[in-house]
Amino acid sequence: MKTIRTILLHALMGITGLFITNAQEMKPSPVSVFSESASPEQALEYRREYRAKDFLINGDRGTYSFISVPEMYQTATVYRSGGQVAMLEKDIDASLLNTMTDTDAGKMPLKALLRDEAVRMQGLLVIHDGIIVLEEYPGMRELDKHSWFSASKQILGIMVHILEEEGLIDLEQTVNHYLPDYNNEDWRKVKVKHLLHHVSGMDYVETNANFMNLEHALARVTSYALASRHEEGGQSAYNILKEVKSYIEPGVKFDYASPNTQILGFIVERVTGKKYEKIVAESIWTQVGMESDGHYALSAQGEPISAGYFTSRLRDMGRFGMLYTPSWNKVAEKQIISDTYFDKVYETTYADALKKGVETDKSKYFKDGQSHATYQWDMVFDDGDLYKAGRYGQGIYVSPETNTVVVFFSSVYLNQLYIPGFARQLVQQHYR
Repeated sequence: MKTIRTILLHALMGITGLFITNAQEMKPSPVSVFSESASPEQALEYRREYRAKDFLINGDRGTYSFISVPEMYQTATVYRSGGQVAMLEKDIDASLLNTMTDTDAGKMPLKALLRDEAVRMQGLLVIHDGIIVLEEYPGMRELDKHSWFSASKQILGIMVHILEEEGLIDLEQTVNHYLPDYNNEDWRKVKVKHLLHHVSGMDYVETNANFMNLEHALARVTSYALASRHEEGGQSAYNILKEVKSYIEPGVKFDYASPNTQILGFIVERVTGKKYEKIVAESIWTQVGMESDGHYALSAQGEPISAGYFTSRLRDMGRFGMLYTPSWNKVAEKQIISDTYFDKVYETTYADALKKGVETDKSKYFKDGQSHATYQWDMVFDDGDLYKAGRYGQGIYVSPETNTVVVFFSSVYLNQLYIPGFARQLVQQHYR
């Protein structure tokens, strides 16, 4: 019998015109292969042959693309400043590798999880009290830039908060107020806060049924957003999404849906009058001592994929995570994430909505302390910890109370495993 994941995969393959009779025949090479530079001949093959289907399958071409996004897609650059890099002290604590983990991959020490052939971990960084205490690159090179996928939704969440404090965005305003083209009856009921907290009620929820319906807005947006530089772009996400209708009233049910985030990106551009990548650079990336530029993949229609296709070095992802901790001043001169942000994130207004979001609820992957989802975080815990996942095993786990950041990149084949619980287990076992 086909698993849910296989059904979903086949549906997405149908969008891109690929029919898979035996996905196992495409099983990828060990992820350790990608810790070394590809030969010129192999890199050329990846660049010529990569298509959107390779993203969805995540074989060798897909995995290579995760650390080589500008080679496969047109990109928009998020520039770092010309100033000094915020160098992080390093004091490795080898005992962290003995952390006992319990995830979809089974129960094992962290050192085994890092080398597990199914988990396919590419990079792991742990920062405690502003000091790097663990740094591993099992499946990439230290200077590679890896895609965050949906973990980058946190960049968008912070941008909305910053613009709200500047008076440019009002969370109580409707989407139609900022995007007049979104003018049907249903969009006129959806507020910015509904997008921000994934409770919009719009009919583009990331469910199997929606992915399998090739006429559905979610399926169409997915297809066009993933089109590589070698493929036709189809319609723009902006035009597809403005025609969407609701299936439930806003604010009732937590439904994880990347289109919520993509529309927020459109609003950010509209209220600032600036390209999305430029405002992210000005407000965040140049304000932190990042060591390298970041990049957003562009759809074939030229739209920044603000819903999740951002790429950077692992240490810069760690620096971003530090902005949520007491050690923020080790990477930035001014506090980017204000105290009022945490007041809002810890509000439990939509806790009941999360409980109703059965199909998209990620709380089942954690053993304790789940509270709610908000401000694009997948999970806010009772102890104040925060977590955001990205497809194929990317993650940002932030523990403000213990001053700890765990960030990681993975390349889980066919997205078959979900492993974030290990990050919370590490914090609980060593820092609480």
